[in-house]
Formats: sequence, C-alpha cells, structure tokens
Amino acid sequence: MARNRGKRKGGSIGILFWVAFILLIVVVFLYNKPAIERTLENTGLVDVLRERFGGRRAAERSEDHADEDRAPDIAIELEPADPEPTAPPAERRRPSQEEAPPRSDGDPATDPAREPLREPQQQPPQERREEPAAQPAEPQAEQPSTRTRESKLYFIRVTDDGRIFPEQVMRSVTFTNNPMTQTLHALIAGPTIDELNAGLLTLLPEDTRLISAAVRDGTAYLNFNEAFRFNPMGVEGLVAQLQQVVFSVTEFTTITRVQILIEGRQVTYLGGDGVYIGSPLDRSSFG
Repeated sequence: MARNRGKRKGGSIGILFWVAFILLIVVVFLYNKPAIERTLENTGLVDVLRERFGGRRAAERSEDHADEDRAPDIAIELEPADPEPTAPPAERRRPSQEEAPPRSDGDPATDPAREPLREPQQQPPQERREEPAAQPAEPQAEQPSTRTRESKLYFIRVTDDGRIFPEQVMRSVTFTNNPMTQTLHALIAGPTIDELNAGLLTLLPEDTRLISAAVRDGTAYLNFNEAFRFNPMGVEGLVAQLQQVVFSVTEFTTITRVQILIEGRQVTYLGGDGVYIGSPLDRSSFG
C-alpha cells in the first residue's frame, strides 16, 4: 500500500513539472513574440511557409473566386448591348478587377458606373394627310333615245245596215327600239275620245294583253293572253279583232304575215265557233 502511494505521488509531481515548463515556454514566447517575428521575416522562413501551406489555400480560393465570377454571366446577358456593335461577341471580355471603374457610394444619379443606359427617344411619326385623289368622272350610261312615229291603227266601224269593216286612223306612237310593240299597245288601249265620237270602236276583248312579240322572215309572232280567244260578239267579233291586229301590223313594210299565239302556244281555232288561226294570216285571209 505504501509503495503504491509513493508511485502516485511521484507521477503527480512529474505532471506538475511539465505543466510548469510549458507555461514558462509560453510566457517566454509571448514576451519575445515581436523579436521572433522579425527574426523569421528576416530569414525568409515566413515566405517559405506561406508558399508551401498558403499555395493550396490560394488555389482553393482562386477556384472559389472563379466560381463566383461565373455567376454574373447571367446578369451580363440581361445588360444593355455593347455600345460597339462592330466588335464580334467572341472578342468581348469582362474587365479585370484592376480595370473595373471605381464604385461610388454616393448618389446613383452622379455615379457613371450606376447610371442606366437610356435609349434614345424616338419621335412619333407625323401623320401625313393625303388629299383624296380626284375621282375621274364616271361616264354616264347613254340613255336610249326615244323616237316618235306616225303609226296606222285599225279600229272598227259599224254601218247603218249592220256591216262591220276596219277603218284606218293615224296615231303618234313614241317608242325606243320596237315601234311594232308600241303600236300594238296603242291598239289594245282602244280609240281616243275623238275617235269614239267619230263612230269608231274596238272589238278586241276587254282584258286582252300582249305578252311578247317577235318578227322572223317577214312573219310577226304575237303572243296574247287567254282573254284574246273569246269575243262576246261571236264569229263576227272574232274576225273583226283579227282584222284589227293583222291590218295594223302589216302596215310595217318588213311584215307580211301574222301568227297568233295564245299563252306561248300555237292553237288551231279561236272561240267556240271556230275561227282558224293555225297558220300565219295575211290581209287576203279575210276575203
């Protein structure tokens, strides 16, 4: 037991000795630190240690700075275009730290590095008022000229003994292209008051209407409505209305015969008593 206690006491004294020795060295080092630093700098030992141990850190820092320098590339793409448009993009380079313009913490309005580029204001285009070009006067369609012709119409006169025969009258007819058509319209309209007072009348049925008229090879094709087929005067009235039409139309030198049509159809007889109209009629058809 006494032997173990002696070993523990000797070990404690040894530890206290070393602690006291280390503290002494630290005190001496701190006291002589300025002199030791000057001695190390004069001998160049500090530079050797910095190059050996600080080179690795410098490389790591350069890589870190390189990574940091790559980050602003995105912002550079968003900046205004290079003021020198002639320089190709491959020749552009980012200014180094020494070439970077001094940054001022003052008013951004006076700091040229922070002053944003302003695009030149474009003047709004002035509106040009164009005077409407003078439109050329459109040629007016030439109106067809109307002409007047003295036509011969035939109305019916009844004698005291009851005989019926056609009688010619002169009528001034206005027309544009076809005087025959206008002459027939005047015939269907009937005699004037003066002609009635002179004893002339018409035996054309009251509702007679001319639908169309054409001339081909000296024959006039006259298309009447259904009312032309029936005459309240019987056979004499049918013959008299045919004479009025045939005699009035054949007064034109280019027409010698007349073909009567009813509603566009060629029929054989007029009325129930049967007056033949199946072929063209001329003046000799009435004896």
